[in-house]
Amino acid sequence: MKKVQIDRRHFIKISSLSSGGLVLGFTLPGLQALAIPLGDCEFFQPSAYLKIDTKGKVTVYVAKQESGQGIDTALPMIVAEELDADFRDVKAEIAPFGTMKPGEHDTGGSQSVLDMYNKLRNAGAVAKAMLISAAATLWKVKESSCAADNGEVVNTVTMQRIKYGELVCAAAKLPVPKEVILKSPKDFKLIGKSEKRSSLKDILTGKTKYGLDLKVEGMVYAVAARCPVLGGTLVSVDDAAAKKVPGVLKVVSYKGTGAPMHVRAGVAVIATSTWAAIKARELLNITWDEGKRNKESTDELFKTFASKSTAKPQIEVYSKGDAGSYDGKNEIKAVYAQPFLAHATMEPVNFIAAVKEDGCELWGGLQLPDWAVDRVSKDCGIKKEKIKVNLALMGGAFGRRLHFDFAIEAVKIAQQFDKPVKLIWDRVDDTQFSPYRPANYHLLKASTDDKGTIAAWQHHVLGTPIAFMTDSPETKNIGEMDGADHGFCYAVPNIKTGYTPVDFNINRGWLRSVDICVNTFPVESFIDEVAMKLKKDPLQFRLSMLENRPDFKTGEGPGALTQSPARIAGVLKLAAEKIGWSAPRKSNHYIGLATHSFIFAKAYAAHAIEIELLAPKKFRIVKVVAAIDCGVVINPDGLLNQMEGGLAFALTQTLKGEITIQNSRVMQDGFFSYELLRYDEMPPVEIHVVDSKEDPGGVGEVGLSTVAPALCNALAAAGQRPRNLPIRNEGFSWV
Repeated sequence: MKKVQIDRRHFIKISSLSSGGLVLGFTLPGLQALAIPLGDCEFFQPSAYLKIDTKGKVTVYVAKQESGQGIDTALPMIVAEELDADFRDVKAEIAPFGTMKPGEHDTGGSQSVLDMYNKLRNAGAVAKAMLISAAATLWKVKESSCAADNGEVVNTVTMQRIKYGELVCAAAKLPVPKEVILKSPKDFKLIGKSEKRSSLKDILTGKTKYGLDLKVEGMVYAVAARCPVLGGTLVSVDDAAAKKVPGVLKVVSYKGTGAPMHVRAGVAVIATSTWAAIKARELLNITWDEGKRNKESTDELFKTFASKSTAKPQIEVYSKGDAGSYDGKNEIKAVYAQPFLAHATMEPVNFIAAVKEDGCELWGGLQLPDWAVDRVSKDCGIKKEKIKVNLALMGGAFGRRLHFDFAIEAVKIAQQFDKPVKLIWDRVDDTQFSPYRPANYHLLKASTDDKGTIAAWQHHVLGTPIAFMTDSPETKNIGEMDGADHGFCYAVPNIKTGYTPVDFNINRGWLRSVDICVNTFPVESFIDEVAMKLKKDPLQFRLSMLENRPDFKTGEGPGALTQSPARIAGVLKLAAEKIGWSAPRKSNHYIGLATHSFIFAKAYAAHAIEIELLAPKKFRIVKVVAAIDCGVVINPDGLLNQMEGGLAFALTQTLKGEITIQNSRVMQDGFFSYELLRYDEMPPVEIHVVDSKEDPGGVGEVGLSTVAPALCNALAAAGQRPRNLPIRNEGFSWV
């Protein structure tokens, strides 16, 4: 130990950390600190979330699944803040499956920071408290005379310092404290400061290992030919030609499953290489029984939507006042529609399974690993306790790996071979056999009064429910109404919303922003449409229904959420200000805006988009401005990445994203026919963040929903309003 000089300002800052803050009780997995003998100690692990080795290096075990959203940086930042560690000494590792409580590995709904914020703060504070206690014992002083600073404990009386690594063995023998003091946010040194992705260099240099890069000793490869129609069965397969391809080891078949994952019946080629398996698959001669539902099409689906939309909704979702009494009175009416969408991740689906008599081992990316293990057990006849999962990084997910049909397939194939099998979906497989974001259709009606305000609002949503797939068509859990139900944020005295489900023979699943995105496009477009019909400024029209509305509860009971119209108005005004809503505009330049709340992620966002009209339906996006209020921001750099990525994802959906079905088959077969936004199509973008002291919210999905309505509202201001996505189907083009 050595004495160091420390200036007065730094001393005051360190001393302040040993007083004040928030005292919390806690329950953490793995709370018993590892009691390692002092002479034979390598690390200190006070909880399942982190360990510190004798060199002072901190490993944070990230329970949530990293798929590009940056949680392998943001979550360790939370630990490092409370631990007062040097972030250069902190690294992230995937938390091994089974080391956390059930559900803690689940990743979706922009919940990672919300779920882990206090848990990880507690974990860091617990470790720090034990290290301080160990130092106080060593120095024979009171703990109140010690403080933590940048990976060291400081004696605030003598200014002696000792590194964490020198204390871990002593700390490991101490009892875990029952209460810890958390920092006051005003004392944060790391949270709120931008940190580049901790794995960025490895990603850019190709060192990062995603699921597609994983290899297991003795591993072979498989690709599958799947029944082209969901629910069909295998009649026969002639594999004679396929077996002649060099490298082919075996051809196997497997039956499909029903809910919740709807694995299709398939024939798989197992080979020594991916290319051998793909080549052999092309030579399979398969006869399928497609069943009775092999003639369905999206053209007919949207005709069905239209015919059902004018009838009473099958399910009444929310009612306030007496909206029905306004039918036909000073009424404005419009229809909006959106297609099926694919996730289109950069990394195609892949998964490894090895099945032995005594169990099964799995390798790959899963957003819901607990549920996946449960279903693999039930659908493949393997005891849950005999299934081991090795989680992997994912090259994008966007909700695709909330489903795990591919994991069940891999196990079914591996059950018929004595080596680990790596199942590969190529880009065509990924485009044609995925679970898709549901197609949807909206009939909206607004009745206005003589004051130029909305007296009644009615919204009939028609969709192809995900719950019909995960449960059954008899399920009661079918309303996909977030953003169009009792959480409707505008102050309207009479509201009626309803939902009509329409079944369709294609698998459906959750896609980034889910039904918030589905409903924000029609709601924010129609609000704008009503404002234009009333000759009102679209910004002020919205604010008139937001600014004086108090917070209100959505839902009932303990699951009720608080909606904040003031925070919605705040992001709306910020986006409008930053794009110059009230400033003079150049000739042929138009601006549209839209807002929404991603309420269960405790986040609010708005977009304002400026376009230049080049011809009646040809335009250029001049600039995009986004505003977000998500409470305390953990990593501003990560937030910007998420918002920019959300914009690109949403522009794909708005401009050209579409899955179409004929004869119950997906027509698109890759990125040439299911086009993504290209680099040269990405417009200039500004992200503005509301400075907030509210608890942190999620940002992974909040930046999507307002892009489509903001762009379409700009086009409407220019003279042509799109009501159907993608807008190229309505003749729009862009440069």
